[in-house]
Amino acid sequence: MKTSSITVIVAATVTLFAVACSEAAPTVLNSIRAVVNNEPITQAMVDSAVRTQVQVWLMGNKGRVSRSQAQREIREMEEKALNDLIDRKLILSEFKKMGGNIKDQYVDESVNRFVKDRFGGDRSKFMDELKKTGMTISQFREVQRDMIAINALRSEHAGDDVIPNTPWEKKRVYNEIKTDFASDGKPKVYIMSIPKETPTSSKADQEAVLANVKAGLQKGTSFSTLAKKYSDDSFASKGGYVGVLNKSGKLAQGLHDLAYSIPPGQMTPWMDHGTHWRIVYVPERVGKTVPGFEKLEDEVDKRLTVEKRQKNLETWLVKLRRDANVRIYED
Repeated sequence: MKTSSITVIVAATVTLFAVACSEAAPTVLNSIRAVVNNEPITQAMVDSAVRTQVQVWLMGNKGRVSRSQAQREIREMEEKALNDLIDRKLILSEFKKMGGNIKDQYVDESVNRFVKDRFGGDRSKFMDELKKTGMTISQFREVQRDMIAINALRSEHAGDDVIPNTPWEKKRVYNEIKTDFASDGKPKVYIMSIPKETPTSSKADQEAVLANVKAGLQKGTSFSTLAKKYSDDSFASKGGYVGVLNKSGKLAQGLHDLAYSIPPGQMTPWMDHGTHWRIVYVPERVGKTVPGFEKLEDEVDKRLTVEKRQKNLETWLVKLRRDANVRIYED
């Protein structure tokens, strides 16, 4: 992604929040969304937390994600904003109860890592980007301080001493993920070629033929039936069947790579190939291979451990909420 694209997203996001806040006052900004330990969380606090989270996320992912991915991430942050803010409050409150304190040197290290990872160590670029978001360095440091505390407690309660994963647990996860690691296989390919003109048929007539073929495909008429009747190439007599393509094989007019890019069960749009309109269909891929359990065992083990730690963390957060007497007010 170009640098300007993320800058546009940052600017647009900040603008949207500004507009939303100005239009929402006074009814939305002062509305209470939740109460945690008798402390209210207002809509304004939720908006501010999301705005800060979005700004830090965008600054950290500049040039690394597409516009659509950035928009998707922002939307998820907005949807989870209230629950995330409640959890943050609870965890930070718990951290203070324990007498926790994050030394400045740890905040310095966190900021320096951020600058090194995201800006190649260039402090001036970091400060320029920070200025664009409207955040001060003090605000950014507080975000880092809170995240260090939150991550420390999350890590502690997720549990380093997770119960070892049993064989049947591993088999379950293996069966769930094994197809994700399967080889692509080779495409079984069909082609249909409709001539734009023939010695006995004008272009207008052939356009009508093409329209009929399109209608037939939409109605569910088999590709092979239509290819045998209307196609004009060396594969027509076989219902358009080309065969199973090898990676090293060749198919005329750049269609070979195209065939490998088509998902199973899909066909291309109609393409203009000079004297013909062509369409390529891949009903399936053959020769797929699924790696055995032994090859995926490490991956399975890691996923199970993450799953168990997440459950431990969720259990702890549920207990925090229960003990804190959290009340949420619906819109």
